[in-house]
Amino acid sequence: MRSVSFPFYKTRAWKECRAAYLHKVNGLCELCMERGIIKPADIVHHKIHLTDETARDPAIALNFENLQAVCIDCHNALHFRKAPKKRYEIIDGKVVIGEDAPL
Repeated sequence: MRSVSFPFYKTRAWKECRAAYLHKVNGLCELCMERGIIKPADIVHHKIHLTDETARDPAIALNFENLQAVCIDCHNALHFRKAPKKRYEIIDGKVVIGEDAPL
């Protein structure tokens, strides 16, 4: 998992993107909402995880299709669960979910 000290997270572009995305989803955890639970989001998660390289690509780092508002519990489940993770790819500017497979 990327540290919040990762330089990308301090950029104006990310801060504005994060705020706009949270506004779009009403500041609620999208995964909890799928289960009928209303809970505030703590984190805007990148489905395709950021690296030094992908953080420089706005199609990945700042693309709403690649973002998901989650609470801390859901974020921890996404990163630390034992089940295989979903594989995400960007095709024609859209995030596409591939078959369940370890990344």
